[in-house]
Parts: sequence; C-alpha cells; structure tokens
Amino acid sequence: MREIAWLFLLGTLPVLAATTTTAKPGIGTNVAASSENPAPEHPVTAAQVHQILELTGTATLKREMLDGMLPYLKQMMPYMPTDVVADLQRTLGTANFEGAMVRSFQQHLSTEDAAQIIAFYQSPAGKHMVGVMPKILNEGQDAGSELGQQVMVEVIQRHKDEIDAAAKVYHEEHPASAPQQ
Repeated sequence: MREIAWLFLLGTLPVLAATTTTAKPGIGTNVAASSENPAPEHPVTAAQVHQILELTGTATLKREMLDGMLPYLKQMMPYMPTDVVADLQRTLGTANFEGAMVRSFQQHLSTEDAAQIIAFYQSPAGKHMVGVMPKILNEGQDAGSELGQQVMVEVIQRHKDEIDAAAKVYHEEHPASAPQQ
C-alpha cells in the first residue's frame, strides 16, 4: 500500500503534466526530441550511458524491478500458471531495457554532459550522493505515504456527510453490495 500511495503522489502529477503538453511516443518507437528540447548534436555514447548506470547503481534496477514485480503479479493473479510466470520472468530477463535506456539518454544528454555527470559520480560528493540516495528515497517515500494518508483522512472527514449520503443511495440501488448486519 505504501508503494501505491507514493507512486500515486509522485508519479501521476508529472505524467499528467507531460501528457497534457506533448504526446508520449509508444514503447520501442524511435523517440524524437521535441522542438523545445532538441536532441544534442553529439549524443551520449552507449558506453557513457552504461558507465552512468553503473556509477549510480541503477544497473541493478532491472533485477530489483523483476524481483519486486513478480510477487505483486502473483498476488494480483494467484491463478497464474507457474510456467507462465517463469516465461514472463525469462522473457523480461532477456528484454533489451539497456537499449531503451541508451536511446532515451541520447535524446537528452550530450557526450559533454555525460563526461561531467561521470566526473561528478566519481567524485567524493557523487559517491556520497549515491550512498545516501536509498535512504533519502526511503525517507521521502515514508513522508509521502504519511502525507497522502493524512490528506485522504482530512478530505474524507470534510466530506463525511456527502460520502455517507452517497453510500446510502448506492446501497439502496445495489442491495447485493450492501454490508451484511
């Protein structure tokens, strides 16, 4: 639940903002930079992208994503046959996520940008940032979850009478879904 609240609070606003201003290309399509933010003349190289991913610890995210996603999938669809889960895991394990990352980086970063980013992450400050970032993200996730729950409770309390009236009408119209007493 905490992860869902955090994703909702932090994930939907940028997505909504992005989708209201420009269309998002489909997965696997040739991503073209917008006229506001044109692709760099000398885009980052694949080797630089891999180095940045390695230095920032994101090279391991694919495995962590798979390890975190599969339990949720099994929970949502407990009837999923084991061979289907195994096929999904195997196929996702061989998917070219790195190629997609390289293409995305190349639309936004130049070789010069990448050189400076790499230099930063190799510096003591960059290494320190990478070391504390998981703690910062966890604390941010906890704070976002608490804030989201607090806001939800406050809004529900402000609209309690309205919600109760709507629930009464709903249960009158849908007697099968009414709570048993």
